[in-house]
Amino acid sequence: MELTVARPVKPSDPFAHKPHQPIPHDIKRAVDFIRESVGQRISVSDLVEHCGVPARTLRKHFRRFLGASPLEFWRRSRLTAARDDLLAGASDTSVTDVAVRAGFNHFGRFAQEYRRLFGETPSATLRRNRPVEDNRSCRILGTGSNGDGTSDAISMFRRDRPSLAILPCHVSSADPECRYFAEYLTEGIATVLCDTHSLSVVAQSTARGTTFLNAKRGRPIARYVLVGRVAQSGERVRVGLRLIDATTNLHIWGDIYESGISDLFALQDRVAEAVMQVIPPRIRGAEIERARRKRPQDLDAYDLVLRALPFVYAAYPDSAKRALDLLDRAMELDPGYAPATALAGWCHAQLVLYNSSPSHSGARSRALVLSDRAGILDPDDSLVLTARAAVHTMAGQMSDADILNARALALDPTFVWGWERSGWLNAYRGRPETAIRHFNQAIRLDPSALNANRLIGIGCAYFDAGHYEDAVLWQLRGLKSQPSTAWVNRGLSVCYARTGNRLAALDSIDALRRYSSDLTISEIVSSIPFTRNFLDRIAEGLRDLGMPD
Repeated sequence: MELTVARPVKPSDPFAHKPHQPIPHDIKRAVDFIRESVGQRISVSDLVEHCGVPARTLRKHFRRFLGASPLEFWRRSRLTAARDDLLAGASDTSVTDVAVRAGFNHFGRFAQEYRRLFGETPSATLRRNRPVEDNRSCRILGTGSNGDGTSDAISMFRRDRPSLAILPCHVSSADPECRYFAEYLTEGIATVLCDTHSLSVVAQSTARGTTFLNAKRGRPIARYVLVGRVAQSGERVRVGLRLIDATTNLHIWGDIYESGISDLFALQDRVAEAVMQVIPPRIRGAEIERARRKRPQDLDAYDLVLRALPFVYAAYPDSAKRALDLLDRAMELDPGYAPATALAGWCHAQLVLYNSSPSHSGARSRALVLSDRAGILDPDDSLVLTARAAVHTMAGQMSDADILNARALALDPTFVWGWERSGWLNAYRGRPETAIRHFNQAIRLDPSALNANRLIGIGCAYFDAGHYEDAVLWQLRGLKSQPSTAWVNRGLSVCYARTGNRLAALDSIDALRRYSSDLTISEIVSSIPFTRNFLDRIAEGLRDLGMPD
């Protein structure tokens, strides 16, 4: 349902914040230097010399943006690097070797600090060495000389991105055109999935030696494998695809697509679009389930973020608080892990937006600090950028949010949450048509997850445009799909009143009072960064329905 009428909106910022303070260049240089020197002995004077600022300034910036002293950040970075090595180590890896690589010469002190931070000894971590692909590297699939379809080149996969191998489609037809189609189909699928920033994707260019396993290591070539089959019967061509967890051989997803042999290009486009919509959320769900099944003592920062994601996306106060518990643990385990930091910032921002923080100014400040910290730790991750954009949207810093959100979608045009947050950003800025278009894009990319946040966002855009009946329908859909989003009654009650349904409006106000009995109009309008025109209509409607100023 698209808008056909746009109305001019007077832009105004409901917040009176100072301009956002840029991240100091010296702290970025310091973090990069620490990461490059994680196995070496360094001092504050080394950092001062490298960054070109006084020691006092450097310490102040570390405390302000990273919440730790330079040496404390370096020490915990070394321990995290050691844990990564232990989890990814081969059968002949020793704790001593790992400690030396991480720059620890006193092994008793290393074991003591390691156990204090991670709750177990280094040897216990090593014994639990993961039976999945090497987290540090993975073979690039191609036409190499190993005899198993793998090349000798090494692709450094990020440890926090699940790996997906796209194997060539098996062809059960002697028709050369069908074989060419199978090759092009594999390439097309790889092309659309390589745009997905949340996956590490490799594609095998030939069927020779096709296997789930790396012949030399006996391990899966990737955690997830996409396999396909192309069959021809007369003038019909059928494509079957399956997504498999290569570490367990469990079937995660499968589907069949069919068309006439004269319409193969359209079939390829249809398969590629379906794969783009289905594969990332299915893998994300499988990763969350994998983390959920782990024992608490086996969880690392990535696992804790996975466990937190459903709560982060749930869009109500209790879920944000539950997510924060998990994300705080993740930041404690790995202070350099940017996704945990960025998402924690967004959870604090949610408590402001949902009128559930005891101190809006404190939660807002904490959210901005964590956003700055995440920007230092990883400036080029779509999840981090989107979470930071959401934080700056909450704070009314719309230009910063625009830049961050645009960067996230440029990195990953298929990132559903990026489109959802862009929808909210445009709704807040008084651009209802663009907001609805971006919410619809999120729904199109992930049609299985019509979550309340997108539905309510569309309702807010219709309210902004003065389409109050449509606003009621969409916000009510969101509330029914997730009753815990009772905060929606702030606007839904006014929508009811604008359509002349005062009885429903009063019922909605009662539901809002049950959500927060002492909520006032001033608290509501100070927590949501809509345009002044939008907020004036909300305040007027709530006042008419008896809510105190």
